[in-house]
Amino acid sequence: MKLLLFVTKPYSFSVLIPIQNAAEKKGYSVKWYTASTAKRSEFPNKQLDSTRTVIEYDPDAVIVPGNVVPDFWPGLKVQAFHGLGEEKRGHYRVTDFFDLYCTPGPVMTERFNSLAQKHNSFLVRETGWPKLDLFHENCSLPENKRSIGLNPEKDVILYAPTFSPKHSSAPHLFNSINDLRAQDWQWIIKFHDLEKRDIIEQYEQLQTENFIIVKEPNIIPYMKAANVLLTDTSSVAYEFLLLDRPIVTWRAVSRLEKGIDIRNSEELFGALTRSFHDPTELSSVRNELCQELHPYSDGRSSERLIDTIDEILSNDSLGELKTKSPNWIQRRQIRRIVPI
Repeated sequence: MKLLLFVTKPYSFSVLIPIQNAAEKKGYSVKWYTASTAKRSEFPNKQLDSTRTVIEYDPDAVIVPGNVVPDFWPGLKVQAFHGLGEEKRGHYRVTDFFDLYCTPGPVMTERFNSLAQKHNSFLVRETGWPKLDLFHENCSLPENKRSIGLNPEKDVILYAPTFSPKHSSAPHLFNSINDLRAQDWQWIIKFHDLEKRDIIEQYEQLQTENFIIVKEPNIIPYMKAANVLLTDTSSVAYEFLLLDRPIVTWRAVSRLEKGIDIRNSEELFGALTRSFHDPTELSSVRNELCQELHPYSDGRSSERLIDTIDEILSNDSLGELKTKSPNWIQRRQIRRIVPI
């Protein structure tokens, strides 16, 4: 089987790399096509660079964590999703680009199954989310801290705010975070790729040995090294649930029970110390949410996704589906990103 991994955002590489690893273990061919802002990333893997080379490669499936894919390319079009934030606007919008939606858990599966019955133009299979396969590597928290150059004896806070001006905590928590640098904690700051430059520069002034800003697109190693996640409405909170460690959110808008939600910056110190003091406080709630959003902790979501593609292609399961017709705006959008 020949697979093509199509990526347009740097943060989506971490979704697709586990798929590549699982496919190559099975002896399948894997190539990449990077476009838009992902094209600027240094990425040495086997890449195609034009529609002509894609047609020559003739992939059996094109796997995508974004919202659009060239409809003029050959192969089964597979949606792998770029995050678990299913409450985000547009998450359940059917674009008519995809033949198969590989959902991470029951909540999304139920909604997409309902949409599949309505549209009858795509299939839905629950596989788990490939990005979270990387959590399955079994290392202790101190080892994970040491692996990224941190003191394994000190507590670590990972701060990962969203970029949305309406929901971002970064401008509001700056002063409180600056004050908390006096505590004997280690901070990792991971901004979204779309964060404003002036916000990043403001936080860069705080950098010390115990306060670092990371620019690598893959957040997983930093999540694995964190005792506590501090965030806001970012869907990174749902990924962190699999680690069953405390989460502190600033003005969350959905599933507030996933962590300690604060409304004012003055509450930050208390929420963090409470999290360090009793990390199991909300463990049962976190596990319940995991069962809804992503119940798989076996590290085999990529394998299930690949096996699902194989099964659908072998059984010709697409035969009774309606013809898709992406609207002209979306078709023009993808043609700007990838010329015919």
